[in-house]
Amino acid sequence: MRKTNQGFTLFESLLALLLTSMLLLTFSFVMNTTNKINKGANEQDFFKWQQAMDVLTYESLKLKFVSQSGNVTKLYNEGTNKEYLLYLKNGVLKLTGDESGYQPLLDNVSFFNAFYDEKEFTLKIRAKFHEKEYYKELVLPIRRGE
Repeated sequence: MRKTNQGFTLFESLLALLLTSMLLLTFSFVMNTTNKINKGANEQDFFKWQQAMDVLTYESLKLKFVSQSGNVTKLYNEGTNKEYLLYLKNGVLKLTGDESGYQPLLDNVSFFNAFYDEKEFTLKIRAKFHEKEYYKELVLPIRRGE
């Protein structure tokens, strides 16, 4: 009877182990890099959201709530005697003045909703951009009749 050697040699086993470890290291590096990129994008989105909400609460604007029609919120600045509109159009959250032009607050917005709670004097804003939802309550007094 003839004896046959079956199995792998030491060299073949070490080579397979080396290739497997290289693949796992590469996969680990790709996953780590992807996580860092996603974390940075989420931080940027949150920063953009905070900036947009800060514009609405700037001390120099001193905005007051006037009215709401559909998804358009009308705001007023007594200092300059100007009205502003806050609304979503073509994926851009805009703040417009009574002159032509607008200030883009956020872009790539897929959902926007603003609701004014007269009991709490707060403008409750919900928005979704880059597939993440954001919510903010801004304290704004009501503009009473002239």
